[in-house]
Amino acid sequence: MKIVLFSRVPRWYSFKNERLASHLSAEGFEVVGVVVEEVPTVQALREWTKKLGFGVFAKKVGQRLTGKKNISSDEKQNQEIRFSKVPTSPDVYNFASHNSPECIEKVKELSPDVIVLRGCGIIKPAMLDVPKIGVINPHYALLPDFRGMDVTEWSALHGEPIAVSVHSVNKGVDTGTVLKSETIEPTAEDTVGSLRDKSATLAVKLLKEALVDLREGKEFPENQMNEGGRQFFKMHPRLKDLANQRLQLFSEQTGKISENNAKVKANLEIQN
Repeated sequence: MKIVLFSRVPRWYSFKNERLASHLSAEGFEVVGVVVEEVPTVQALREWTKKLGFGVFAKKVGQRLTGKKNISSDEKQNQEIRFSKVPTSPDVYNFASHNSPECIEKVKELSPDVIVLRGCGIIKPAMLDVPKIGVINPHYALLPDFRGMDVTEWSALHGEPIAVSVHSVNKGVDTGTVLKSETIEPTAEDTVGSLRDKSATLAVKLLKEALVDLREGKEFPENQMNEGGRQFFKMHPRLKDLANQRLQLFSEQTGKISENNAKVKANLEIQN
């Protein structure tokens, strides 16, 4: 099965031995290219720092500079989610927009079975129609409850389970069918930034599982619209501070999030 990864990073960003590409290659998938929508360096650094928090961001930069493995902030999670890896150096194609005519033509040339999105903006129908099977995306919350942006933060603020959902992509905003979903158990040390880091690790596992299912013949849910739940938008910094405070409060009081996680996990095991 031929896979194209979509990403949104500066031109200098290296995909050599990139985590998802490496694990997919080890699983027998053919990663035929990474298609990048370029963003300015300053903008990217600002976004990464805002999402992860300075401490988690600095740790990850240090890992890259020293050549250490790209691991999440939770050592236990990294032990539980074990991946096979192979060295990879996929071809990278840079464009001003994932929806530009030039980008669409290049992706048609690559002829992927599936496009996998990683931190991208809205993909328009002309691109969604290119892959033979479809487009999938990891979303850092339960769907359809939390659609839109900053959903790890909004989940924490509402005291709801922290989760990752891999879903099919259609013309709506996170309205595709959920293919895989799993919750994350927060610790007393967690922030929304560290939970985003853990979500990135879990997303690799769930994306691989979803692609294996498709390779083995699972039907892709084309054009199904699941518009339930609520759509969320960028969170104000003051609300993000409150979300972090609530994470700490829940962990100190035996955890509303943990209790909800147990209920949701049981339901997800049935669905998956």
